[in-house]
Amino acid sequence: MKRKLLLTIISSLLVIACGTNGGQTKAPAPMQRQLVVCVYDISKSDDAYAILTNTHLEKTYDGMGQNGGGKFYGLHVQSNSLRQDPMVGDIAPVEQLVLRGNSYQRANRQRKNEKMMATFEDGKDAFVKTVSEKLILPKDHDFSDVKDALEMARQITENPNYDSYIKSIIIISDLENDMPPKQGIDKMQPILFKKDVNILLVRPSAKINLSEVMPGSKWIVYTTIDDAINAVFHHTKFKSHE
Repeated sequence: MKRKLLLTIISSLLVIACGTNGGQTKAPAPMQRQLVVCVYDISKSDDAYAILTNTHLEKTYDGMGQNGGGKFYGLHVQSNSLRQDPMVGDIAPVEQLVLRGNSYQRANRQRKNEKMMATFEDGKDAFVKTVSEKLILPKDHDFSDVKDALEMARQITENPNYDSYIKSIIIISDLENDMPPKQGIDKMQPILFKKDVNILLVRPSAKINLSEVMPGSKWIVYTTIDDAINAVFHHTKFKSHE
């Protein structure tokens, strides 16, 4: 009888131990990856205050890394926006181990965390250098082909590879579609972005009816690039505009 009771107790303890170990070693669910498309206007007519800098790229890199990592694209609004290849960058998620266990285990995990963070920072330096050389250009284009730049951004967000990503487009432009020979604000066909795309507009012109340019899209207007970047990663509530 005692032998049977002892076996029962041992079996119960093993079940509990296995369950506890499983809970300790189970990896947390990965965060949803990010797709960020930056559309930067380099025409002469664009607002002189909406100037993209390396600091903005660093903030974007950090925000994406701390929120699951993902894919970054850079596009220009220029005289002929179709004549460009999008800049593409991969951003790995920040990986940090939970500090637990005895003092030796905690110290070992801390060293690994420091190494992983150093790798992340090295990646940021490379990302900013590569992207800034191609994306941050002088605003010297005579015309603004807004329509084709937005169409390219729309196509990127509809790539099936990014179906599971959180999708954001940061548009740094007055959105005045200005094409020769008229050299005024040319009416453009609306761009229909899907409902899962969040659009952050930096300093669009008051002359533009945004609901006509992007009917049914989810967008918010910001005064600064910093505010737009912060909103991408802070669970901002976007609403559709008909």
